[in-house]
Amino acid sequence: MNREKLDKLRKRVEELRKKGGVGYSELESLARALGRVPSKRGKHQTWVNQTFDDLRPLSIPRHGSKDLNKYTAKDILDQLELDIEKFEELIEE
Repeated sequence: MNREKLDKLRKRVEELRKKGGVGYSELESLARALGRVPSKRGKHQTWVNQTFDDLRPLSIPRHGSKDLNKYTAKDILDQLELDIEKFEELIEE
């Protein structure tokens, strides 16, 4: 992970925040780009970060082609931004 990739991912998060509806596939793609992998736990698909064990597991609900509730999407994006911040801290060290 480098600064350029992190900047692109941060921009992608901002675009998703501005977008009206966010689907689970967009959030899963972003989670995957940040080093998260699916884990078999919980009711919904759960994603864990392989690089940082201290980041909490992230649940991304799948509801067919429907967009996620805007508050659910916001919470998921908040958590993914924490992933970006952890990578930025790692790069600065």
